[in-house]
Amino acid sequence: MIKDRATWNKQTSECKEQLLRELKTRLPAGFTFLKMERFERFGLELETGIFMYEGCEFVYVPGDRVTLGWGQWADGPDEETKGEFESGLEDLNREPAELEHLIRQQMSPVRVADIGPLMIERQTRPVAWYEVELADLDPAKDDDVLEAIERVKTSNYGFYEQHQSFRLDKEDGRIRIWLFADSPSQQEWAKEELPDGFDVLTEDEWEYVYGGGCRTLFPWGDSFDYRMKVRHFEELDREQKEQGEPVVSDRPFDLEKCGGMGLKFLGDPYKQELTVSPEGLVRGKGGDGGSLICGGMGVTWGYFPVATYYRDPYEDGLEWEDRAEYLYYRRVVHL
Repeated sequence: MIKDRATWNKQTSECKEQLLRELKTRLPAGFTFLKMERFERFGLELETGIFMYEGCEFVYVPGDRVTLGWGQWADGPDEETKGEFESGLEDLNREPAELEHLIRQQMSPVRVADIGPLMIERQTRPVAWYEVELADLDPAKDDDVLEAIERVKTSNYGFYEQHQSFRLDKEDGRIRIWLFADSPSQQEWAKEELPDGFDVLTEDEWEYVYGGGCRTLFPWGDSFDYRMKVRHFEELDREQKEQGEPVVSDRPFDLEKCGGMGLKFLGDPYKQELTVSPEGLVRGKGGDGGSLICGGMGVTWGYFPVATYYRDPYEDGLEWEDRAEYLYYRRVVHL
């Protein structure tokens, strides 16, 4: 099997497909090859194969030797991004000259990593929440859930949650019901949720498949893109807003679109993707639990945690039970 991305990208589509079909003997039982597909986003592109496993899509990602982590600006932020960052610093009584240093403190260190080939689930799934149907609820035991459903039906709310108990999402008139499943530790959770032969990504692997080894702050560059539509702020186009044009649209959230390696990421700072190091160190990537948004820091700082190499500076003080409710994961097979 070709293990590095550069060699893989040089192969013909036919050669890649043949190699992928031969992977079956190295995968857990139940994997089937579906099709070849080419992905491209933010300058990162990959032609690879999609597999199915128990109704879920997985994608093959070749390995690579890459530089990860953030130490300094690659191109530097544009004036709008810089201004928004510095405005946030003023609110914290910090000097603009401290910006690069403060960013560096919240990033993983620059290092070279050898990433092996991976079979990765394309979508994430909640660590602690599981979906049920209305018929699954017991009127005697789940009366609080049923009462909340009736309230949500007649309200304008699209979301309702009772802490570590249940959650309701209203989508196109339909209410999806999620119940909370407690677990004492990441190790116990993994025993219950990960089948034999499956793991979750390490921090190095997550940074690789998210940014491909980019040297910029975000996968798309050092500046925030104010043309995007993002959760909690919706459309960001300031020209539209100033001209009084409608800023609500049905288009998908930009950061939830498929990435250049065929994976979909959370794109929401309120959520984090679970990574676990070979030594068992748990880190959440791609978010901060919504701390900066809740703190009123605006969209630029609020979405700072979606930076490729961001590390939540406060996560070490949290217990597994406190983090699980906003953690998501994807299953991976190390090849």
